[in-house]
Amino acid sequence: MFVQSKPVEEPYTPLTKLKAPPNHPGHLYTDILVEPNRWIEEACEEARMSVEAGGGPFGAVLIQVDDETDRVLRYWRDRNHVTEYKDPTAHAEVSVIRSACRELDVYDLGTVMRPESRLPQAGETSHCEIYSSCEPCPMCYAAIKWARIPVMVFSATRHEASHPDVGFSDKDVYEDLEKNYQDRDTVVRQAVCTKALDAFEAWKRSGNLRY
Repeated sequence: MFVQSKPVEEPYTPLTKLKAPPNHPGHLYTDILVEPNRWIEEACEEARMSVEAGGGPFGAVLIQVDDETDRVLRYWRDRNHVTEYKDPTAHAEVSVIRSACRELDVYDLGTVMRPESRLPQAGETSHCEIYSSCEPCPMCYAAIKWARIPVMVFSATRHEASHPDVGFSDKDVYEDLEKNYQDRDTVVRQAVCTKALDAFEAWKRSGNLRY
């Protein structure tokens, strides 16, 4: 269920910004357009291969960049495994993040410290960037944030994914998140439990405040 990294050792190429064409979606997508590179092309290729293998049309690539040498050390490439694993959380981005964290033996992909990493790196720190064939869904975006990945690049938008002939729409999720709990499609209740804060108090006393 985990993919292995592939070493590359090549110079990191900064993203080159592009001027948006007149028909480019506005507001949310303002001033984020960049030149495609190897990694986004590989993510899109992985998405196509996923469809050919019977999976969803989504792929992702995660690269590790050495902060001292400014070189790409290795990368992970994975696809959507929802139907294969019977796991609704096995989206491409989540899958590739899981693989990288497991192999590096870290949970913070924004600052990978050399003493903490299971894999070698020249500099004291490195970081990871993620490239997705399509705009990440709310779950995947949250996973990217929790992993502290500082750079996210996607190609197709969620609006293109939700085209009737494609059928992957996150609209109900976005709409639900804007509502109060009592107005959401999912029944949400809060149970007031006297033990609810016990774990938080134990966490405060543990000294394990870095997460």
